[in-house]
Amino acid sequence: MPDANTLRAIAAMREAGLDVADSGDDLFFASLDHSRHSFMPAARVRARKDCDICSALKIASEFGVPICPRGSGTGCSGGCVPVRGGVVLDLSAINFIEVFPSDRMARVGAGAVTADVDARAAQFGLMYAPDPSSHKYSSIGGNISCNAGGLRAAKYGNTRENVLALTAFLPDGRRLECGRPLKKFSVGPNLRDLFIGSEGTFGVVAEAWLRLVPRPRARLAVIAFPRSDSDAFDAVEKLMLSPLTPAICEFMDADTLGCVRAKNPSAEVDAPAGAAALLLEFDGEPIQVRADAEEAERLLAGCGARAARDGAEAERFWKIRRGASQAMYLLADSKVNQDIALPLSSVKKYFEFFKKLSRETGLPSPVFGHSGDGNYHIHFMYDSAVSGARERAWNAMEAAVKKAVEMGGAVSGEHGIGFLKSKYMPFQHGADELETMRALKKMFDPKNILNPGKICFPGAVKDIPAPLTGVRLPWD
Repeated sequence: MPDANTLRAIAAMREAGLDVADSGDDLFFASLDHSRHSFMPAARVRARKDCDICSALKIASEFGVPICPRGSGTGCSGGCVPVRGGVVLDLSAINFIEVFPSDRMARVGAGAVTADVDARAAQFGLMYAPDPSSHKYSSIGGNISCNAGGLRAAKYGNTRENVLALTAFLPDGRRLECGRPLKKFSVGPNLRDLFIGSEGTFGVVAEAWLRLVPRPRARLAVIAFPRSDSDAFDAVEKLMLSPLTPAICEFMDADTLGCVRAKNPSAEVDAPAGAAALLLEFDGEPIQVRADAEEAERLLAGCGARAARDGAEAERFWKIRRGASQAMYLLADSKVNQDIALPLSSVKKYFEFFKKLSRETGLPSPVFGHSGDGNYHIHFMYDSAVSGARERAWNAMEAAVKKAVEMGGAVSGEHGIGFLKSKYMPFQHGADELETMRALKKMFDPKNILNPGKICFPGAVKDIPAPLTGVRLPWD
């Protein structure tokens, strides 16, 4: 049962004319993200314009009630999950998109869907480059909150490199204009950068100005099947030492590719047993794209590299990659996963450690990810019916994440921290760094009402419940 202050705040939000829901599916689907960890809020407020954000925050601040910003809910780390209850502030209806072709920019609402922004840009021969795998559902505000990446980040960067300016509201409702929609801006510290990656703990992003780039006139996919994971990492290094800049460089380890073959025979994986896979895509002008693909075929000839002959064959290549996430459930019915980032020089040695850990724990460990920027999605699979299996998988993952940081890597490359990874923050940051982050949080949010229990408060959520099963979300 919500406490008295929360009930008063909800009543005040209704009286202010806000769209408030406090029962049924509205609350349930506001309680979780892609991780399936559910914490029920007392209410969901759907903002439709800036003044709704301002009103909701002012009221929450007045009554000291937690308020958790939310976009589409596609996050993987519990960043938008209301772990302290209170009110979820749903921004999905603030979804306007305005394109300024000559400036190569777009002004969009926080709830605008990533793929919709790109589709609108395409009408003017432009492209919004960041493409997280959830791009058909993920919101720009959510992408900004965790600095989302995607397949094309190797060439075009993560969200941070593609946000020129943004508007944010502080927890007491004050509005900040952070930066300007200009390609150059050198007027003191740019507050924009404090909100990108802060996961809604400093303020609520309402809208953003995004960088657009000319839409490539050609794309060409190249697939290769190195005989082992180690050979695949050697092939990536060879590519990175060449003049080539693939827009996409995707990796699937031998375990993942084996699962794809078993689950999706129609994918027609023409590779030797035990092989890994690399999927490249080059984009740009047609003549240059063809030349780059031919050079990649030459460089990776020992891995059987071949460029797609036509769109149908390119789609067959992509079908292999798209099958990775679901196919690994052939190994077990549950998983613990993270999205570490590694320097290229550490990749081979790191995965020797990771696969050894897998053998020692008896937990299958499929891996796929974005080799072009060193961002790997690592998994430990386990059977939920086996007593202690989930704890064993979490313990193994903790050792794997700690090792990644020790080798110069990062806890997360694109998924953010939320509450599920907050315990890993001391692996990445020293006491002084964490204290500085907490000081910033206190400066922006002295009452600690905005998305509390996230990022830089390790262990803030105790006894994390098991993720829900049998819940189908729109992007499944």
